[in-house]
Amino acid sequence: MRKNKIIAMALGSVLGISICACNSSKNSISTNTEEQPSAEITPTESISWDNKEINIQDLKKEYKLIVVNDQHIIVPDGDYISEKSEEIEQRVTMFSNSDGKTSQETWPEMVDAINAENPDGVILNGDMIDFFSEANLNCLMTDLKRIKAPVMYNRADHDLGIWYSDTYTDEDVQQKEKESWDMEEVMVQDFDEFLVVGINNNTSQLSEAGLEKLKELWVEDKPIILTMHVPLKSQVNDGLSDASKAVWQDRALLWGTDCFYSPDEVTQQFLDMVFAEDSPVVAVIGAHLHFAYDDQLTEKIPQYVFDASFKGTVGVITVK
Repeated sequence: MRKNKIIAMALGSVLGISICACNSSKNSISTNTEEQPSAEITPTESISWDNKEINIQDLKKEYKLIVVNDQHIIVPDGDYISEKSEEIEQRVTMFSNSDGKTSQETWPEMVDAINAENPDGVILNGDMIDFFSEANLNCLMTDLKRIKAPVMYNRADHDLGIWYSDTYTDEDVQQKEKESWDMEEVMVQDFDEFLVVGINNNTSQLSEAGLEKLKELWVEDKPIILTMHVPLKSQVNDGLSDASKAVWQDRALLWGTDCFYSPDEVTQQFLDMVFAEDSPVVAVIGAHLHFAYDDQLTEKIPQYVFDASFKGTVGVITVK
């Protein structure tokens, strides 16, 4: 009964409403077994906060981090293959919120709400655009550049995907993304008392160079909040795996054994570092699944998966 309810809610949110356009010139789901607190409404009245806490011993102050993911911005009259126009229109509808506002319409509203909150840092945790095009990227960047706090932008497969283009190569995309905003395989926000570490494009395996960078960060003797688009499989329960299978056609869209994302030797070394008894990781922040879920990766490490922001939900993390 519970799984059927999850499926119905997820499909209802994906089937969206209406079509509008960004300037081309240039309903939260929780699958937790425990009752979740209601989200707070921002001054825009169309965006809600999903509030979480991460506790780190002996911090000198509290910090506020904001997380946005799975916005799936599409500019309907942008640069894509004309034969794909009907499919693009369907996807614009798919990524509209329950009020019929499209993802590009809600994005500037989110930036206004983020700035009003005056956070210490902002994490864009992947799939901010639905596929790569210059129109989609420009639409994202126009408002991203208005954010007053430091921003880490972890790309994912949709941010880099050229499925609807016959113009761009993967190399073109990498160059244009790097020109638009900082993009390294491993990215860091250093808050002095702790690190926020982002894994870029983690729908792919980690490289050896990325692993070496992470090893360097692991020995800095600072607590680490790890952010990545694809969540990790828990070492202590199957709750998130089962929830993903219920929504995504029996697929556990996680990194781990018997999951859709199966680690190679290098990526497995990274996972072993995360789950080690002496791991500096204090929490993992995930996305990708288009529903919210509070998980426990180990007895010590929580994982917070945030809902897709195109629905109007923004994650707020208080670190204290």
